Amino acid sequence: MQPKDISENIVRILHLETQPVAVKVYKDRKDLPRRPQNIKQNFCQLVSIARYQGRGNSSVADNMICAFGASCLGLIETPEIISSGKAALGVYTEIPEAAKNFMGNAYKIGDTGKKYDAVLVKPLAEVTEDDEPDAVIIYVNPAQAMRLIHACAFDTGEKITADTVAEGAMCSCTGFAIEEGKPTVGFPCAGDRIFGGTQNHELVFTAPYSLVKEKLVDRLERTAKGGFSVFPIPPNMHWTPAMPPSYSIQEEYLK
Repeated sequence: MQPKDISENIVRILHLETQPVAVKVYKDRKDLPRRPQNIKQNFCQLVSIARYQGRGNSSVADNMICAFGASCLGLIETPEIISSGKAALGVYTEIPEAAKNFMGNAYKIGDTGKKYDAVLVKPLAEVTEDDEPDAVIIYVNPAQAMRLIHACAFDTGEKITADTVAEGAMCSCTGFAIEEGKPTVGFPCAGDRIFGGTQNHELVFTAPYSLVKEKLVDRLERTAKGGFSVFPIPPNMHWTPAMPPSYSIQEEYLK
């Protein structure tokens, strides 16, 4: 199945509001197939452009504002103000120890140093066979996330990781999918909502491209056959309602 077909099937099965997004990281920005834009934008903005508008873009750390997002993707070494927790102190937590723990819970490739030099973001439907991405991002509601979780568990029954830090989640989840090769569900942060246009009802699901390419559509279809893991979920209509007498059929109406 070609990437365009995979994307169309995922959208069809899950009734998605926006397109799945492909992400590819590069060791050297010279290898980028398209140059970064001449304005500084965060990673979440590029993802938003791809999923809402169907347009791809690339970026490098010096063309971004958000150090947290760049750290998650390994475009920079995680700055001390983030790794120490100072950035969270008084904002998300009360004491330094809690702040350090809070920041440490987010998956950041940059915690082990800079690993990549550039990132390319585009709709999954535009992926070509000679330029396969590293990860795929899908924005979903909780019921759609249920479908994806069941699809990922189909082979092994294992639960998937959930990123519950709610800070840098989309970037953190993407870094996790790239480096660990596993899917995850995350709670988008305030920055993703402010800068990336993420809606109140949305969660983010990320997975390595290999999983999406090889089995995701098939597993979504097969788990639906059981009748429970479906979306939209049909309400149970096999019950008798009670209505006010004035609206209810009376015996004399049937004579």
